[in-house]
Amino acid sequence: MTVGEIAALLRRHWVAAAAVLVLAVAALHSIKHSPPGYQETATIIFIAPKSNDFPNPYDSDSDAPLITTDEVVVRDMMSPQEQRLIQAAGGSAQYSVEMVNLYNQEYPDYGVPDATITTTATSWDATHTTYQLVARKLNASLAAMQVTVKKRNRITANIVGDSGPIIQTGSPKRVYAGLILLTLIAFFMLAIFLDRHPGLAWRPGRARRTVTLARRPQASGPS
Repeated sequence: MTVGEIAALLRRHWVAAAAVLVLAVAALHSIKHSPPGYQETATIIFIAPKSNDFPNPYDSDSDAPLITTDEVVVRDMMSPQEQRLIQAAGGSAQYSVEMVNLYNQEYPDYGVPDATITTTATSWDATHTTYQLVARKLNASLAAMQVTVKKRNRITANIVGDSGPIIQTGSPKRVYAGLILLTLIAFFMLAIFLDRHPGLAWRPGRARRTVTLARRPQASGPS
């Protein structure tokens, strides 16, 4: 589309352009005055027991038993039941417990017995409180899964690298660029729709003619 065509589109649908611009300004105001977000993360390392029992499944170089435990714990922590329990205990922030992926989402590689805890909220207190609840619940769930196993033979979880609640400022340039792009897309889609349905487009000249016709007195018939 040429510059001239864009200018003609703006002239034809300046009302729609103004409406979209008002909505964009309102969205920008909301973004600029929205409270900052906080995020807290930590890494969970599953550790094999040092057992003298024979046979000891952890004597091999394979991390398969630990990775299996990792997967079971992650699924348990992300189950609806556990999420409700954490919320009931005061965990109001969003949280996630995920296995560490060494590759990407399309071809995941869960080759290490590690996981991550992430909590996010608009409040520092909510972020940290939820993190503490999730960390304690994870250790409790891991112990409950091994209740019939001798303590010296139990897998343990070491939670390291706690970041503490970190404010998430984002990238203002990306936000503004994204908002401008969405505003342009919204206007062009609306303008194209109005071009295909000209009866819905509002034009001042047509509105004045409609008002004039409405006010024109009807000719009276012969008495």
